[in-house]
This record gives sequence, structure tokens and C-alpha cells, in this order.
Amino acid sequence: MAEKVLVAFATRAGSTAEVAQEIGKQLMDAGYVVDVLAAPKVKDLTPYRAVILGSAVRISRILPEAVKFMKQHAEALEHLPAAYFLVNMTMKEDTPEHRAAAQGFAAPLCALKEPVSLGLFGGVFDPERLSGLWRFFMSKSDLPRGDFRDWAAIHRWTDELIPKLPAP
Repeated sequence: MAEKVLVAFATRAGSTAEVAQEIGKQLMDAGYVVDVLAAPKVKDLTPYRAVILGSAVRISRILPEAVKFMKQHAEALEHLPAAYFLVNMTMKEDTPEHRAAAQGFAAPLCALKEPVSLGLFGGVFDPERLSGLWRFFMSKSDLPRGDFRDWAAIHRWTDELIPKLPAP
């Protein structure tokens, strides 16, 4: 039977979920059985042989449900390889300075468990995808609008991650 991998994610406007789905698809193409689930919906890690956790970044912080996921499943994660990916506007341009800042955003996850790999990806800035007060405040922002996800970089990262997971 193929190894089962969990791709869990924390998102606000959906772009991190879309990255998680793409990573899951690529893992399935490589022979894995994959579940792609919102982090709060994951109750048990027993069926999985590896965990990939993604989070959006808001105001230079990963989302609280990503940290809660790690703390809730800390004991199970001791025995599983884990990888993380972050989707954020800091990485709209992949520069050494932006990469260093984005690595800092991952510190709360890395402090709980050292990952086998860390993916840092640009995000999407579209205030129309936001809700409530976020939409109002962010519509006034001078951030460049658009989709800054580099799908080729996401695919390369997933390709580099696969050998670090149990073989399918």
C-alpha cells in the first residue's frame, strides 16, 4: 500500500489552500495517497507517514491555527517527518532579504519541530478575496495587487521534498 501523506493548511483568503491542493496533486502523481485538509479539521495523525503544513502569513505572522495544529499534534509529530510551506507577500520577489524575513515567519513552527524542508512562496493580494474589516483596511493598502505565487518554484520545492518523505 502506498504511504499516506497529510497536506494540512491554514488560510484566510484561499491562496494557501490552492498551493496545498497543488502540492497534494504532485504527491499523488508521485504515487502517494494524500489527504489535503484545513488544519483545524485534522483530528488524528495516526494514518499518516508524513505531514506537510502550510500557512498564510498575515502581518509578519503565520496563522494561529498552524501553531495550534503543531501543538495539538506534538506527540504524533515527534515520529513523523514534517515539512512546512508559507505563502506570503514578502516573497512576491525571491531575494535573499525577503527569504531571510520569510524564514523568520516560520520560527514558531521550527521551534516546535525542525522540518525536513521549508518552502517559501509568494502569495496573492486581492482585497476582494478578504472579508469584513480586512477587506476595508487592505483595500486602502499600497501593496501591489496580484497573484505572486511562482508555481514552478512550488513544483520544484515539492520535487525536492519527495526524496525526504517515506517512499510511496
